Amino acid sequence: MWRHVEVGMKRNLPCYSLVFITKGDGVFLDGASHQEIPIQKGDLLCLFPGRPHAYAPPEGQCWNEINIEFSGPVFDPWTGIGLLDPGEPVRHLVPSGDDKLIRYWMKKFYAVALPLAERKVPEPDLSDSGRLISLIAEMCATWRTPTTDADSEWANQAKRQLLELPLREQPDFAALAGTFGLGEQAYRKKFKRLCGVSPFVFRSRQLIGAACHELICSHKPIKEIGYELGFRSLYYFSRKFKQVTGKTPGDYRKLATT
Repeated sequence: MWRHVEVGMKRNLPCYSLVFITKGDGVFLDGASHQEIPIQKGDLLCLFPGRPHAYAPPEGQCWNEINIEFSGPVFDPWTGIGLLDPGEPVRHLVPSGDDKLIRYWMKKFYAVALPLAERKVPEPDLSDSGRLISLIAEMCATWRTPTTDADSEWANQAKRQLLELPLREQPDFAALAGTFGLGEQAYRKKFKRLCGVSPFVFRSRQLIGAACHELICSHKPIKEIGYELGFRSLYYFSRKFKQVTGKTPGDYRKLATT
């Protein structure tokens, strides 16, 4: 039996929040659309400043979650696109409930949250923001809801292969396709069908997430950052960066550091 999420239980946050459900299930109420959305382990709740919401596990039960709250102008350009879309507050980050992938994302969340907890500081510094931006970018590139368990396992494995490659290494898509017993064209089509983007776009977004981190957390020249991530020219790096974030690397760094 679901616990009924009453309108009076809704709350407004003064900040953004990402809530990753690592165990259990429940229901989410979006105060704007008045929709009740089922939640399961592996789901990510994306909460926004001033947007009423409520969520709860079934009556008499509990769940496990990891919660990160954040605010600031560096995150505002993400709102309305990708992961931070108020119209889709529940994302199936690990739709299969795969415990291995859930542990992978738990480590990513802890990598953002633990440095703050260990330093016991009230406000994050630029390196904290960089780690969070990198996490958001990777989740944006990863999110998709495959249609079957077999599809989910295939998509998870294909994405994991790309995520585990060294950032500067150019993916050999033909070789990756071969690990699934597919030709390169068939691999690309299946990846796009199940993951929502082509493997090339998926990889590009992963690299841009890493670039966001470097732009905020280091004083390296923009050209050097692009080169370290395998972009063959500053022009190409800037063009790809703007396609994903809506800003040039220079504008992004200025916004994040002012």
